[in-house]
Amino acid sequence: MSAASAGLGLVVVVGLTAYAVLGGADFGAGVWDLLARRRAQRDLLARAMGPVWEANHVWLIFVVITLFSGFPAAFAALSTALLGPLSLALLGIVLRGAAFVFRQYGAPDGGRPVRGTAAWGRVFAASSVITPFALGAAAGALSTGRVSPSGGGVWRPFVAPLPLLAGGLAVACCAYLAAVYLARDAERIGDASLVRDFRRRAIAAAVVAGALAVAALPVLPPQLAGRLTTVGAPAVGLSVLAGVAALVLLWRRHLSTARVAAATAVATLLWGWVAALYPWVIPGRLSLGDAAAPPTIAGPVLAVLLAGLTIVLPCYVLLIRTLRPEELAGDPRSSPGR
Repeated sequence: MSAASAGLGLVVVVGLTAYAVLGGADFGAGVWDLLARRRAQRDLLARAMGPVWEANHVWLIFVVITLFSGFPAAFAALSTALLGPLSLALLGIVLRGAAFVFRQYGAPDGGRPVRGTAAWGRVFAASSVITPFALGAAAGALSTGRVSPSGGGVWRPFVAPLPLLAGGLAVACCAYLAAVYLARDAERIGDASLVRDFRRRAIAAAVVAGALAVAALPVLPPQLAGRLTTVGAPAVGLSVLAGVAALVLLWRRHLSTARVAAATAVATLLWGWVAALYPWVIPGRLSLGDAAAPPTIAGPVLAVLLAGLTIVLPCYVLLIRTLRPEELAGDPRSSPGR
């Protein structure tokens, strides 16, 4: 595999990491919207998500473009082998975005909500659970090596212990990240009751995520388990340490630092899985080197993507710093386009 292809592989990992810790928190916010007991909780969710949820999908776009251009055989094989869960995830992404906007515009400030607003809220919440579950199940099925690049059985490979546990773990991680981030956002706007609510939810979600991760260990394929304890061990170990640190920081109410620790725990868990899976795209069937595009294609694609990242990253940071929840405290219905 050429140096350019290796660079493109790194871009995929960076994009997946950004989507997991940023877009994942948006999905987690939808989970908490489903379980919200008070209007104030949903208002905080809307303030936190409204300005940035569309921007977070840019990381998924980077991943798709890199796979399509830099690893066309991998893109084709994954699109076929994971057709069922990926189709479900894409449907969830579309429904979730539309439902969020329709719900926010259908709830005028001080007025009677437009008919159907509550239904769109339920679509938004359900899609926020289904999408990360489908993506997690796809990753779990991929880890088993039982999916086929030629298709055959759209759903059968995913109805197994590892894919189902991986789907649940993905939802729990998203809920965990969202609760940690929202606890800090509530602290910024000075709402002690919301800080308490989301701090407790973050701790509960962390415990559930940890339990699901432990439950998945006995059903891991032997080869993957072996690589997790060797090449993936540093990342997995760091994930455990960061997860424990995040729990301690949440307990001690150091919410800003807890956000960093929580994001690190999820990111390094993803890195451990990638390290254990490497060099395979589909274990035993298709390697990353075999799926890579020729250097004459990989080089220009990498240059374009790096140029794009140098533009997108500063803009994204500026967006996050400018449109903070405390700046939107006067408009709990903030949504894209406002």
